[in-house]
Amino acid sequence: MYKQVADYQFHQTVEWLERVGGGWMLYLAQTGFLFFDETFQIQWKLAWEWTPCALYIEPHGKKAVAMFRDLQTYGVLDLKTGTMESHPIPRAFHEDWFSNLSHWDGDDLYLYSAESDLVALNVRDKTFRYSLYEEVPTFGAVIDLAYQPDYDFERFTAPGLVTLYDELNRRFLVEDVAAKERWVIPYGGERDTVIVDQIGTTTAITSTTSFQLFDREHERFSSDVCAENALLKVMLLDELGDRLVVLSTPRRFCHSWIQVFER
Repeated sequence: MYKQVADYQFHQTVEWLERVGGGWMLYLAQTGFLFFDETFQIQWKLAWEWTPCALYIEPHGKKAVAMFRDLQTYGVLDLKTGTMESHPIPRAFHEDWFSNLSHWDGDDLYLYSAESDLVALNVRDKTFRYSLYEEVPTFGAVIDLAYQPDYDFERFTAPGLVTLYDELNRRFLVEDVAAKERWVIPYGGERDTVIVDQIGTTTAITSTTSFQLFDREHERFSSDVCAENALLKVMLLDELGDRLVVLSTPRRFCHSWIQVFER
């Protein structure tokens, strides 16, 4: 059984909520970034009024890249100190809409856009360059799977989990590209409002009224929420699903409510 161990209320909308190691980072609309550590305490705040259109967390949780397309800039965040350096996006890539697909290899962040295909950003020397699938074949396989024509793309979870939705059979297809493993999660709920989060073989599926926790295809937990709240996202903090961050919108006292649960 889960119990609440922390909660935060905000009058702004939480526009990004991303896991960083055992903690997490969020972006509050027109306000800035907040970073929470493994003890659920706020470690730093960074004022920034522009919403990222994409956010890429480095696997070891030391840095992140935020894209600000309207400004034609990107920011490299130091997740230890809570600082950010902003740099211009080269003119050749001004029209690119970078997807949330990404792959880190040292200082190189590989990205995908329909306009330029595969692009590599080096966060050390601040350069962009066109790349080839042969450089990062596993990431190439992720791109091919995400954009295949048979199923709807639902979610990419770094480094290599791709979740698709089979509308005809009402089920999610989860594939670990590197391990070449796939499992199927039946889902008959309201798909239009669904948010999926994953660590390893554990999947959290959230709708506005309920969430379910799966180990591969096996449901391990499910819960409905009261009518006073609209559930927005359940984010896993560990692979067993023992710690969860729940983002919801109460209908009365604030715009965003974050609760942390443990079992």
